[in-house]
This record gives sequence, C-alpha cells and structure tokens, in this order.
Amino acid sequence: MPKLKDQLLSCFSKNIDAFFSGEDLAEEYNVSRAAVWKAVKALQKEGYDIVSSSKGYCFTAKNDFLNEELIRANAGNPSYPIHVFDEIDSTNNYAKILAAKNAPHGTLVVADHQTAGRGRQGHSFYSPKNVGLYFSLLIKPGNADRQMISRITPAAAVSAVEAIETITGIRPGIKWVNDLFIEKKKIAGILSEAVTDFETGKIDTVIIGIGINCKTMTFPDDIRNIATSLNANNLSRSALAGVLWERLLYWTDHLDNPALMDLYRKDSLVLGKEITYHQNNIPYTGIAKEINDEGNILIEKKDHSTMLLQSGEISIKDW
Repeated sequence: MPKLKDQLLSCFSKNIDAFFSGEDLAEEYNVSRAAVWKAVKALQKEGYDIVSSSKGYCFTAKNDFLNEELIRANAGNPSYPIHVFDEIDSTNNYAKILAAKNAPHGTLVVADHQTAGRGRQGHSFYSPKNVGLYFSLLIKPGNADRQMISRITPAAAVSAVEAIETITGIRPGIKWVNDLFIEKKKIAGILSEAVTDFETGKIDTVIIGIGINCKTMTFPDDIRNIATSLNANNLSRSALAGVLWERLLYWTDHLDNPALMDLYRKDSLVLGKEITYHQNNIPYTGIAKEINDEGNILIEKKDHSTMLLQSGEISIKDW
C-alpha cells in the first residue's frame, strides 16, 4: 500500500488548482484529518506548493515539473527503471543506449527538454523546456510475430489518446500513422524504432518515443501553422507521463486484443477522407477506405482500384 502522502500526491497531480477539504480526503483514504494534515506538511517540506485555506488544500500549477515519484504514482507504481532528465539530446537516443546495455522491458526515459528531438523520416521534433512531455519507453516484444509488432505504433497512439483524455478531458484524433491532432493541428508525434539482435536477426527491443505539446504557445515559423498544444495550464506533465506509461505497458502487453485496432480506427481522422500520398516521389490521391489489423491503410484510387499503404506520410485534403 503506498504511503498516504504518495496517494495524496497522485490525487493532487490529477486535479491541479482544485481544492480538497481535509474531511473529504480523510474519508476517501480512510484516515484521520490529522493524518491528512501531516501528509500535506510532508509534501510541502519536500518542496511541493500546496495552498492551505478554509476551502481545503490546493496543489498549484507551480508544481508542474517532472518528478519520478509522481510519475510512478500515476502509473500505479511499476517497478521498472525510470530515467528523468532536465535536458537531453533525444530520449529515443538514450533509450537505445540503455537497450545496448540490456535494460529491462518497461524502462522509461523522460525529459523536460530535448536539444535534438527526432520525428519520423528524419524530421526534428520541437522540444522546448517546461512546456512539453518527451517520453521514450523500451519494450521487449519477446516472441511476438511481425503482425503483432506492427501494432506497436497504433498501440502507442491509442495509449496517448487515452492518457491525454484521462488527464485533460481532451480527446485528440489520430492521423495515420503516428500523429495526434486537435482541430487539424498536430499536438503529438510518435517515433517507434526497432533494435535487432545481430545474431538472430529478430527484433530484440522496440523504443517507443512520444512527444506531446502540453503548454507550448509559440512555435518556429516552419511549423507555426500546423502545430498546436493541449494548452492546458493546469496539466501535470508528471501525471500525464505516469498515465501514459501505464497505458503503454498495458496495450503493448495486449497487442493481440481486437479492441486495440478498433480503438485506433475509432479515433482515426483519415477514414473516409480524400488523402494524398507519395510513391517514388510522385503524389497520388485516393480515399482512405480501411485500416487493417496490421495498421496498414487501404486506399481507393480514382479509377476505383485499391492499394495498401504500409508506411509513409499522407496529407488530408482541405487541411
């Protein structure tokens, strides 16, 4: 059973700037009001900004820094290793270093700021300090076949949607294959990278990188018109990281669950839309008709023939 102060910390982090009475907290956790007061004092001594008033206790937005204990509490206190950085070149790069040292399944890398954040196909990911969540999870797929491994990126997208909705009440949509959007602007990107065992040729480790624009208000000129953020000033990034960690651990352990791809399709922004895609640097257009259980997209061309797109980038007409 977690300590009372850790239970309160988890509760407070999900309800930034909200007041909780000592009486309600005592009833919720089946303790005395004196025990609640003592736990709050312990958190304040650790440096957390908790306002005490006649209305109760309030965990303020000043507490939005990445904290290992808080991340663990919101993830259900998993025993896997976690590495938290104020600044790093790329959380995916560091996760690869850990993978080379045989880090265990479930290892998490989180950073407040990336100096060289990476996206798919060589793109960079804008990663300023204090306003985003930059997150990489190391998983060991074991004997999972290629079909199951192909679902890892969809699993990451579903997990991110669920975590964001849990913490903020906002439910973003998924733009195939790896981006989350709100009102036609990108708020998060996913980069999954496989590490292959040299001797067996099998995939030994998959690094799932996720970058989320939580409070970013200004963007570089080249992405200003296509990027946005959750714009949630009362969001705890540690709480979001914890819930995302928990959701990812769940879905990557249930890749064979039919509900996974059903959820991915449910939140898809592309199904039924006219899209543009490229083959051999030549643009083509078609209607996105279906996303199969491997995450591939079925496109109906203008001549009514179809093709299955397994990877690449697409754009949606009128976006």
